[in-house]
Amino acid sequence: MSLRILLIGSDNPWRMEAAVERALKRLGHTTLLIDDRRMKRRIGRTLTQRWAKWHAQRFQADFVFLSKCLALDPETVIAIINGKPNAMWYHDPQWYRDLDRPDIAHIATIGRLARTFFVTGFEAEWRANGLNAVFLPAAGDSGIRPVPHDERFASDVAFIGTGYDVDRAKLLVRVAREQNVRVWGPGWEEWREPLNWNGQSVEGRDFAAVCSSSKIVLGINPARAAGGVSYTSDRTWMVMLAGGFYLAQRTPGVAAMLREGEHCVFYDDAESCARQCRTFLTDPTARKRIRLAGEAFVRANHTYDQRVANLLENREFVNPL
Repeated sequence: MSLRILLIGSDNPWRMEAAVERALKRLGHTTLLIDDRRMKRRIGRTLTQRWAKWHAQRFQADFVFLSKCLALDPETVIAIINGKPNAMWYHDPQWYRDLDRPDIAHIATIGRLARTFFVTGFEAEWRANGLNAVFLPAAGDSGIRPVPHDERFASDVAFIGTGYDVDRAKLLVRVAREQNVRVWGPGWEEWREPLNWNGQSVEGRDFAAVCSSSKIVLGINPARAAGGVSYTSDRTWMVMLAGGFYLAQRTPGVAAMLREGEHCVFYDDAESCARQCRTFLTDPTARKRIRLAGEAFVRANHTYDQRVANLLENREFVNPL
């Protein structure tokens, strides 16, 4: 059955909310995505409340999808979701312990209003904070695909992400003592030279070019995600959809959803990461086999096209493995 679905969140085409909207459209639903934070910057918070309620009333949604809603007052969200099936999906669950921060407190407040507060990890911790938290792992956009090799984005080992986490930098610098490592994203000024950082971030086709053109793409969880038994980043699925050979940090969550040596390869610490890089940089046949199988598996099981059923039907995630 085709539904009219209102989405509230970023309309940046590279963000989760826009990817969810594209998946819904592929399934035949009629959608409207409104960007509350962008509108707040344009017209201020007070007028944004009226603007959001006007769009919601005019659209007459059958279902409302909520992201962080940082520019909307709780009363506005209540008016929009009143009497309608709805769900919120929060992709940064490691902040469950920081409810003293105004932005996190607001997200928790909105999450308590939602029928279900889907999170990509730490669901028990969020439930302890009074939210109806249900685990739903992040996903990748099925529109992400491998692209031809591009030497401008090539390296032996690549990492895509921000440099705010010193532990990430230490691991990458350790690997860079032996291999040609390049990082992409903001915040790497302190490690510019060993990590071949040129200040560039990559999205869209450039993101795919890094993954398709690098021999190994690393996954490194932020230190704040330590202890998240089921936590997985959307970067996992995006890298594999883009044709990357993925060397992932082993956690219970990702190890339960991907088979080592079949879909990806794991490391446990900086030394084992360096050792895995040495092993697989000399084995292009294994890299190709694992890369192709990993992409096919993610495309069949871990894109937004599969996740929207959980959101719309209020269903818990069932691991395909």
